[in-house]
Amino acid sequence: MSHPPKVLVASASPDRVNHNAVLRQYVARGFMELLGPSQVIESSFDRSEAAAREFSPDVVLVFGSCMPGVCDYTRLRRYCDQRGAALFFWLHDDPYEFDFNYKILPYADAVFSNDRWAVSHIDHPHVLHLPLAADRLAHFCPLGAQRARDLFFCGAAFPNRVQLLRDLQTPLGGMHVEVFGPDWPADLCFAQAGRLANEALPAYYAASLVTLNVGRRFNLANAKYQLDASTPGPRTFEAAMAGAVQCLFVEGAEIEDYFVPGQEILLFDTPDELRLLIEELRDVPARRESISAAAQARAMRDHTYASRARTICALYTALLEQAG
Repeated sequence: MSHPPKVLVASASPDRVNHNAVLRQYVARGFMELLGPSQVIESSFDRSEAAAREFSPDVVLVFGSCMPGVCDYTRLRRYCDQRGAALFFWLHDDPYEFDFNYKILPYADAVFSNDRWAVSHIDHPHVLHLPLAADRLAHFCPLGAQRARDLFFCGAAFPNRVQLLRDLQTPLGGMHVEVFGPDWPADLCFAQAGRLANEALPAYYAASLVTLNVGRRFNLANAKYQLDASTPGPRTFEAAMAGAVQCLFVEGAEIEDYFVPGQEILLFDTPDELRLLIEELRDVPARRESISAAAQARAMRDHTYASRARTICALYTALLEQAG
């Protein structure tokens, strides 16, 4: 780029129905780190057109879920056509809401999807895979926190997670296990009904011997191709930034593109294997500390929103060059 572009980061849906609005702030901070604070603003969906006309960005990045029926990007497209700006979309709920992606295709100059497998099914000339990431300000924790529990997990009780936790009850007997999130069944003795605020999660990651990582299988609109998710979700990167030692229930090999198994993350595929990993980390504290430090260093180097912003800006530059 001959000069840094001005970027507007806008939510893809109204904040009143957007449970992940805080992620927009992380994305904007990533661009600010890369381009400078004066080059970036963020906006809600409802104010996005007004914000664009006030700020005159070169790039409008619409970030989030396009599933709600109120989502219409006609006015943003009109602004971009008048200004000569690029309109990019970064979807963060693929493949679970894949069937609604058609709504953005007529408007987008480029599409970024959080899921690698979904990318190959999006019919657009400029589509790239871009996982979510971690935010240094929100997720970094100093290493060396005192261990408050053996295993920690926070998340909704999707059926695949419930089954895994039920399978783990006996092998993890006698260990200090804490599970938080909505709708966990009463037969799981270590599950808590309450939620944890997002801002509390990094401290729990840092103070847990092991953080369990298991994805979700809960489709809202994924009937067309019935895609299986391949890319880990944002909490994988957020937990690493906090210095967590994650034990990931293996459902695919893509995790190896982000973290080195055995050095930056631990993998398991049976309950007994998880117990052995926890026992080893409890018996050899130095190994736990080594993985914690390596995971955090990898997140700092490769998995911040500034690094994702760099990818988006690189595509913007490439499209400018193609246009002559």
